[in-house]
Amino acid sequence: MDHPKLEEWKAVWRERRSVTMVYILLRISVVLVMLAQIFNGNFENVFLCVLTLILFMMPSVLEKKLDITLPNTLEIIILLFIYAAEIMGEIGAYYVTFPYWDTVLHTLNGFLCAAIGFSLLDILNRHSEARFHLSPLYLAIVAFCFSMTVGVIWEFLSVRWTSCSSSICRRTPSSIRLAPSCWTPRAAIRPPC
Repeated sequence: MDHPKLEEWKAVWRERRSVTMVYILLRISVVLVMLAQIFNGNFENVFLCVLTLILFMMPSVLEKKLDITLPNTLEIIILLFIYAAEIMGEIGAYYVTFPYWDTVLHTLNGFLCAAIGFSLLDILNRHSEARFHLSPLYLAIVAFCFSMTVGVIWEFLSVRWTSCSSSICRRTPSSIRLAPSCWTPRAAIRPPC
């Protein structure tokens, strides 16, 4: 007789094999990058790796806490987005190496937010207690509005954070001159050359 937890893991493996494989491969990659950063003595990147590992657990935690099931494709896209932003973008310096990396991630984030908005409505539509039927046009409009709202809030927070933290501005030398820290005295701010 098998242990109940083992049976649960087998069931999850059968239902979510693709998500589990992507999750395992990305975690192994992040752990290897973290070990390399430890040996290089770059502890800021070690922190980013730990943060990435924590963020990788968030979809599963939300599924358990909210008693929902995210579509496998959406969960894989979320995991790949986290990996692209943190490991490839920050540690791999893709933000500096590839000029449009930030734009690509922002675009992907917009589509991801729209998919999350659509999935939330789909989960509500399927829920037995809150059963209601929404037209496809309404679902598309709500998904678009959700995506735009999250994008605008993200940009507000990003601008605020960038204006108050010079460590975020280090991606390009010109951005440091254009967006000085809010703790810098006004007399010390030089106009760009």
